[in-house]
Amino acid sequence: MPEVARVRAESESGAVANSALVGVLGGMGPAATNCFSEQLVERTAASCDQEHLCTLVLNDASIPDRTEYLLGLSDATPLPKLLAGARLLREAGCALIAMPCNTAHAFFDDIAASVDIPVLNMIDDTVRACQRAGMARVGVLATEGTVRIDIYGEALRAAGVACVYPTPEVQRKTNAIINDYVKAGVPVPGGALAEVCDAMAALGCDGVILGCTELSVAFDGDASALPLPVVDSLRTLADSTIAAVSSPRTCC
Repeated sequence: MPEVARVRAESESGAVANSALVGVLGGMGPAATNCFSEQLVERTAASCDQEHLCTLVLNDASIPDRTEYLLGLSDATPLPKLLAGARLLREAGCALIAMPCNTAHAFFDDIAASVDIPVLNMIDDTVRACQRAGMARVGVLATEGTVRIDIYGEALRAAGVACVYPTPEVQRKTNAIINDYVKAGVPVPGGALAEVCDAMAALGCDGVILGCTELSVAFDGDASALPLPVVDSLRTLADSTIAAVSSPRTCC
């Protein structure tokens, strides 16, 4: 039986493994998880089925709301389900885990410590992408939970990059895109994402992180339609996942 894949010695996130079954700890939310799977397919240089990544997707939509917990609006912590999901993927034979939810990275250290396989860090990979793009003052569009814990701010400042968060009004508009449209399954109004990016440009940003995977769903990948260069965390995680897996495979 031909070998399906091997993980490289080291990915951008430092992943080290010896099998290519990629676990996706998803459901946060389901549309973002679906978008991540689509991006893995679209961004993989493949000419046949066998050259694509092998993935096992856990789309657990029952994970408690991360932002509500981080803001103190709910006592239901998502951590037990996140740990259970990571362990389930490990027990199923996954060699590494990708988690397409920025806010859930508030619990990254606990998740990574719960399994003996690499968990890719979307925050760190996104910040490195900003550095490669030469961004010096980056606006972060994300959930209020992600903003509150300053996870991107800490990583950006450590990398020597200034972090700018939205004004309360722009944060409300960002929340609406995330919760009232994408999570609710309602089409995002045309120009809504460009509007919040334009507001970040007015704050002196030279680039924007789409730091919520619902924003990634709203983003069609056409950066030319936005007033600032963007680094999309979901697409960055997809690229990091693909980079972590080499593919000497046999097509049929």
